[in-house]
Amino acid sequence: MYRLQSDGEATLASDNKPERQRILLIEDSVPVRAALRVALEAAAYLVDEAPTGRDGLAKAEAADLLMLDLGLPDISGFDVLEELRKSASTPVVVLSGQEEVEAKIRALDLGADDYVTKPFDAGELLARVRAALRRRGEAAAPNGPVSIGPFQIDPLTGDTRRDDRPVRLSPMEARFVKMLAQKTGQPVATKQLTVTLWGNDSAEMRQALRVLARKVRCKIEKDPDEPRFLLTEPRLGYRLIDPDYAAN
Repeated sequence: MYRLQSDGEATLASDNKPERQRILLIEDSVPVRAALRVALEAAAYLVDEAPTGRDGLAKAEAADLLMLDLGLPDISGFDVLEELRKSASTPVVVLSGQEEVEAKIRALDLGADDYVTKPFDAGELLARVRAALRRRGEAAAPNGPVSIGPFQIDPLTGDTRRDDRPVRLSPMEARFVKMLAQKTGQPVATKQLTVTLWGNDSAEMRQALRVLARKVRCKIEKDPDEPRFLLTEPRLGYRLIDPDYAAN
């Protein structure tokens, strides 16, 4: 049940129900903020709003997750990310009209947890929010295995088990899986993968990465041509997801 505080805000009574998580919308568009508020409140999140980047930084400490537009009227969303990451690890889902791959890569390199392009599907957006919040909860035990559907992955070694039985990965395949498992649910940029795995980002190495991803899919997917766990982000990179969790 809910109780009203003196300021009229509804809060959860202390009856063992989970605390509602608070999301801060850093977005200058009033219609976009209104649409996001409707979707998020329908999913039982508390919602705060900030129409500028500086306002968002001032309110960020109280938030469990930030939804951040890049095109803000005072400072850019990139500046907000850079400043935020100096002192906080709060999950950030970038929501932007910028479709250029360079903008996505820059946002991810600055510490964004995910990047959704406008116009967005509300169901997909909520799934990304759930995944980012779940990763935040799992960060308290970073050395433990990551669970993705029937898989348990060691984010330090890439050791992968399915239903407690080992999946036989080559050393390079395990390194690839390890990089994705460390950011489960988040896209990992192609350049970051190729440079880490082979030391350069040539066209040859990008083709090698596609072959590597195919080999891993053949070992973990029921149908490698219709993958459910290891997804390609067109022109950006790859991500590991739990499709059953995202569907909830």
